[in-house]
Amino acid sequence: MAGEVIGITSVKVAEVGVEGMGYAISSNEAMPVIEQLIEMGYVLRPSLGISTATVDRRIAVIYRLPVTSGVLVTEMLVNGPADKAGLEPGDVITSIDGMEIRSTNEFTQVIISKEISQTVEITYWRGKDKFETQATLLEAPSPNLN
Repeated sequence: MAGEVIGITSVKVAEVGVEGMGYAISSNEAMPVIEQLIEMGYVLRPSLGISTATVDRRIAVIYRLPVTSGVLVTEMLVNGPADKAGLEPGDVITSIDGMEIRSTNEFTQVIISKEISQTVEITYWRGKDKFETQATLLEAPSPNLN
């Protein structure tokens, strides 16, 4: 009513004959992104330097994994944070800084909540063995920059 932004629509789902539904992020969540865009023209994000896939029961059976949730490391940036921390493709990350990771979405949310140059504690599985390591997050490469 006061003309203040309280949220920004991020996804709208609509079908013929149906009102549809929309998802929004709060203005508090959007402000840091907006400020970075104004200041630098792009958004800085921390990165572990990996690509992941959500582990579920089906993936666990296919790859004979010892856990049924987490994120499977599928690709790694050579000499990136995860590589330097000793992670390998095929490892399954199950927690970061004590926060349980059950999906790629949770993994992404935890990583972007951290700071560039911050060191995080990672719990992961390799085969049937559980390990812990630390990695220092770096700036994510931007697809808009050369």
